[in-house]
Amino acid sequence: MSDITCACGTKDLLLLACSGGSNVGQIANDAAKALEGYGQGSMYCAVGVGAQLPNFVNGVREKPCVAIDGYPVACVRKSLEKVGVKPAVHIVVTELGIKKHGEFDHTNDDIAKVVGAVADALAKTP
Repeated sequence: MSDITCACGTKDLLLLACSGGSNVGQIANDAAKALEGYGQGSMYCAVGVGAQLPNFVNGVREKPCVAIDGYPVACVRKSLEKVGVKPAVHIVVTELGIKKHGEFDHTNDDIAKVVGAVADALAKTP
């Protein structure tokens, strides 16, 4: 099965996001979708990297990555680190003043805050 590929990750910057069971996971995922929509990168499968599937691991080793985690457990960043990759940018939604709760509702302002934080961090990245 290692020959299965994904249509994601076709641009120079890979966007890997939490999509966990809370508002902040959904915000992380929605922010990555928005960034891709703005042409800022291409969403990539964080779960494929976490499962250490060869094609996904090779992909993150070939291109710079942005890790967007919902909260400090940092599953996305840790998945990348397990395969020897340090993300160019790492954002944690709760560190932007957005409180985690067990429901999925969130606002466009929440998403915009994360998108802005990623854009700001990328602008500072050499």
